[in-house]
Amino acid sequence: MNNQELATSTTEVAVAQNEMPNLAELMKASNNLEKLKPTLTLTAEYIELSKPSESFKGIFIGFSTMNVSDKNTGELKALKCARFLINGKMYINGGSVMISELERANVAAGTPLQVTYTKKVDNTKIYELALLG
Repeated sequence: MNNQELATSTTEVAVAQNEMPNLAELMKASNNLEKLKPTLTLTAEYIELSKPSESFKGIFIGFSTMNVSDKNTGELKALKCARFLINGKMYINGGSVMISELERANVAAGTPLQVTYTKKVDNTKIYELALLG
């Protein structure tokens, strides 16, 4: 290894340690990955309520975005969506009324909720959100 390669390697390690203060712990943990089993799939499925009175119970995890294609232009747009944990799986829904209600009520991540599709007004689905306890 020449001096330039060594300097580059040293710089890369320094940058990695700066970006990940627990780099040594991560390096050690990476040696045991074969022993670990998957516990939660982070890839979410879209949960669709298609008929009034349909509902689901889930733990609100927070917000994220998904890319959707505009039906008129074909352009990709970012859509804010809500994430839920239901029976050990991740689900998302981008209903604008649901998102508005979650934001208005300032629902905290980790909150168990029941989400019910109540009716459709024009082209908009109306949802009722209820705290579970």
